[in-house]
Amino acid sequence: MHLSRPLIRAAALSLARRGCPPLVASAAPRRAFAASADRAHAVAEKVLLAHRAALEQQIKQLESNLDPADEAGRRTLAKKRIELGYSDPSNHVAFAEGKADVEKEVFSSMHNQRWRSFLVPRLLKQEIAHGIVGDLLPAAVRPSVNLELNFENTNWLCTYGQPVPPIWTLYSPRLTLTTGDSRTRYFTLALVDVDRPDPDTRSYEEWCHWLVTDVAVTDRLVIPGGSSPLLQRQQQAEDAEAFAKATTGATFVPNAPAQQPEIPGKVLFPYVPAHPPASNPRKLHRYAMLVMEQSGPGAVKVDLEALKKSARELDASVKERNEKEGTPMWKTGVMGEGEEKLMVRGRGLVLPVTKFMQTHNLQLKGHGFFTSTWDIHTPAIFTQLGIHEPVYGSLAGQTARQTVKAITTATSLAATLPGPLATLSAEARNSLNYARPPRPAPARLLTKRGMEVANSRGRDAEALLKRQSKKKSGVDPSLAESSSSRSNSGSIVAADGSFTAKTPRVSVLAAAALVRNKEGDVANGMKGAYVRAEKERRYRYANV
Repeated sequence: MHLSRPLIRAAALSLARRGCPPLVASAAPRRAFAASADRAHAVAEKVLLAHRAALEQQIKQLESNLDPADEAGRRTLAKKRIELGYSDPSNHVAFAEGKADVEKEVFSSMHNQRWRSFLVPRLLKQEIAHGIVGDLLPAAVRPSVNLELNFENTNWLCTYGQPVPPIWTLYSPRLTLTTGDSRTRYFTLALVDVDRPDPDTRSYEEWCHWLVTDVAVTDRLVIPGGSSPLLQRQQQAEDAEAFAKATTGATFVPNAPAQQPEIPGKVLFPYVPAHPPASNPRKLHRYAMLVMEQSGPGAVKVDLEALKKSARELDASVKERNEKEGTPMWKTGVMGEGEEKLMVRGRGLVLPVTKFMQTHNLQLKGHGFFTSTWDIHTPAIFTQLGIHEPVYGSLAGQTARQTVKAITTATSLAATLPGPLATLSAEARNSLNYARPPRPAPARLLTKRGMEVANSRGRDAEALLKRQSKKKSGVDPSLAESSSSRSNSGSIVAADGSFTAKTPRVSVLAAAALVRNKEGDVANGMKGAYVRAEKERRYRYANV
């Protein structure tokens, strides 16, 4: 009997699906190999079924003899059930395809095993690379509590430094804590900005965005996201319109929940979204989520009134020192009504983390972090929080008259932008960054030599495009059509399907202009003799 090529190919595919590699040989050895593989598969299936039958019998015996007060017996029964689930090939297929329900014991065990063997080493490596170990934690700590942190449009199994636009963090993330322990344990959760600048001390400080104590966890706890009680509600149509205008062009804007979610435990500091300030050079902020175990319920006691008193005393001392030294206002932090409502000073005084853990006898059990940096939609978060938006940087090498003129010009340009910053051309962004009004290109005299150079550049561009199309078949056809029109400038843009447009970077000058031109900025309401004197002071823009 001779097998046709289609039958041989079908048999090879069938063996490959079973995990047996096909052999490149004649049809006769393939028939023998297929028969032996079928027999081996049948024997393996028989052994597996016998093993499952024995496990099912053991589970029945344990269930019939189980004492409700026997903790060791319940753990043994759970292990047997997990072992029975591991012996089912369909469970492995469902887990690999992401269709598993982690509430079930077997899938929870698979998820915990993957987290320990794959995700935890990556987390520790990224924490060392990003300086979390050293700047926030004194040493690398291997987590024992599985922490999953996800915003509305993310689906991370572990948070190990993923970049997040600030507008995505407008509402609190969804947290999943898995201890794998049937006992009830109490934890304190803290979201900390490791890189918040403090203009009064000219340094970076740790700042608490979220602090919740007495969170009871039994095996697994899911804390719903969507909490952000300190945001100003868009009750009027013009407020919603202004917010929509400020977030035009954002890749994603989270939706406000119908009602505030219920956060388990005691919320000491309500959630505040990430709002990294504009700076030059651009500063990457690291936001660490920490899960710290308490010695018992009520073990963490933070006196908020005493903290507010300390913050007021510190503000008074800083103000007195600045007045004594003649420090200009643009070199100091502004503490208005919005800052007092958020407890801006108090959220920094409760930290650093190491001091907080030592004071309240806490043990770090779980952690993760994400990163964020300023973009053109971050001013909308400052407006929603009702706080002043600072801009950090240096404009060295300019006189006061030149600086004021540059910022005034950039502000007028920012007020007349034809669209969102992300949609502007490079020429328009450079005009804003360097405060140079756009000028029409000067007319050039057409010469024979110029025509020869233009034709030569066009031929070179076409040749380069052909070589690229041979190497990569996914070149945009429109690129070839428009290459001749761009041959005068000689600029060639290669199409790349994997390229993702990023938020264009703006300078300190452009950032200051955007802040000054921002609608609803709380700084616009500052009036008085001191403010007028600061506005008239020379060199006030030396470090905007």
